[in-house]
Amino acid sequence: LVVANQSPFYGESGGQAGDSGRMSGAATTFVVTDTLKKLGDLHVHQGHLSDAELKVGDELVMRVDGERRAALRANHSATHLLHAALHRQLGEHVTQKGSLVAPDRLRFDISQPKAIGDDELAAVESEVNGRIRGNSVVTTVQMSPDEAVEAGAMALFGEKYGDEVRVVAMGDDAEERYSVELCGGTHVHRTGDIGLFKIVSEGAVAAGVRRIEALSGAAAIAHAGEQERLLKGVAAVLKTTPEEAG
Repeated sequence: LVVANQSPFYGESGGQAGDSGRMSGAATTFVVTDTLKKLGDLHVHQGHLSDAELKVGDELVMRVDGERRAALRANHSATHLLHAALHRQLGEHVTQKGSLVAPDRLRFDISQPKAIGDDELAAVESEVNGRIRGNSVVTTVQMSPDEAVEAGAMALFGEKYGDEVRVVAMGDDAEERYSVELCGGTHVHRTGDIGLFKIVSEGAVAAGVRRIEALSGAAAIAHAGEQERLLKGVAAVLKTTPEEAG
């Protein structure tokens, strides 16, 4: 475990996984496999030394794994768009109950008394992809919690906020931004950077709570390709076309 006086690595919090990467010293390299947030804002880098040792006072060059960070950003921003789309498609009763933002997938739990139908899921997915194609700028500003709520930001019930919060906004609606949330995580610069959004499952995790699992970017494209391959395989066995097999 390594602690430094400052760090560009994101520490796991708010459902988003911590960064990985490398720290290079004069005589050694520390491979960061995970970054944890402890005791408030203390960033603890977890990993292993390639050789030699690190000593207190050593100077380090820190490099975050950019490809993994980009995947995390895309999934986190997709989660915000998903939240907004669910709110619009299902109703104002929808609130976030939990989330996971990993580099390869995202998971989102919401308050919802019944199963979400296929048509509703398709509408949500279509709305999110429409916002992705819109390629709007993603903005972040610092303000007080009261100012943020007044500006329309969604706050999580029961969450403790400090004197200043970070507000992430997406979308270019004429009257208001499409998604406005209090969030300290990493995000894309424009919604188009997400690439593609695909819901892969929906189910119950507790009474009145539903879970949606989804993919974005390259993972979503790979999933769509695999589904197409499977459908063609079924069609070949049935000696018909993929359209008829579906």
